[in-house]
Amino acid sequence: MNSSNFSMEFELNGSEIRKLNKMYFENIYRERVTIISCLVLFVLIVSDFLNTNEDNDLIIWIIKTLIIIVFFLLIQYSIVETVCKIIFRLAKKLLRFDNFIRRYKFNFTNSLIYVHSPLGEFKHDWSKIDKAILTKDFFLLYIKERNGYIISISNKDDSRDLNRLLDFVEKNVTHIIKV
Repeated sequence: MNSSNFSMEFELNGSEIRKLNKMYFENIYRERVTIISCLVLFVLIVSDFLNTNEDNDLIIWIIKTLIIIVFFLLIQYSIVETVCKIIFRLAKKLLRFDNFIRRYKFNFTNSLIYVHSPLGEFKHDWSKIDKAILTKDFFLLYIKERNGYIISISNKDDSRDLNRLLDFVEKNVTHIIKV
């Protein structure tokens, strides 16, 4: 990157926040809830193993553990979906408050893109940008990662100096496709 002093910060509007929550946080929270539920299952299995007496047969413990695992796999998806829906219903209700909305921001520096929100924070390297597309309503940055995230920035906010960001991306990152 040639520009060593490039730095911009954008507060997000409602449509950007909804897209960000849908794109990033639903997947991230689904993964987190899955990991936590798997850890709980692991702790249950280990504690059950540690509480077995020497009189109990190991085969009985293995069968009991397999039944627990199968039961867990059958209900895990519904548990994860329910917990994630509750989290995002709460987030939608909190979007009515200005203090909550103001915590959603994009911060662009010469080396990284930061996504700040009350639900979590991420950073992406400019080198991970696969495509940059400018439409009538949005500037889209496609990030080549495991889940293929898209950062969408609204063109309609006049308080933003979007042209400065577009110039930086065009000169230092990738060609911008105009649609």
